[in-house]
Amino acid sequence: MASNPALIFHEDGSIEATPELKRKLELVHGTRLELVQQEGTEFRFRVPPEMREIHGWRDLEGILADSPADPNRDLDEERLAELKRDSQ
Repeated sequence: MASNPALIFHEDGSIEATPELKRKLELVHGTRLELVQQEGTEFRFRVPPEMREIHGWRDLEGILADSPADPNRDLDEERLAELKRDSQ
């Protein structure tokens, strides 16, 4: 059975995919592949199902964990400390 290379590994560590593979898996720059299974010299990869593009900080909603820090409270406390220090 004849086969053509789908991924080409370069000496600098980069990986190049054939145009057919890029179209089929909808690969874009920065796409991550997960190694699912290895049998001898055969490898199986998948694109993580949660892959989505991030264009700005609003796209991070639901990705980043909620932080207990409150920047407004911290700024208020800092301002009060400054006023107290200035009044002394």
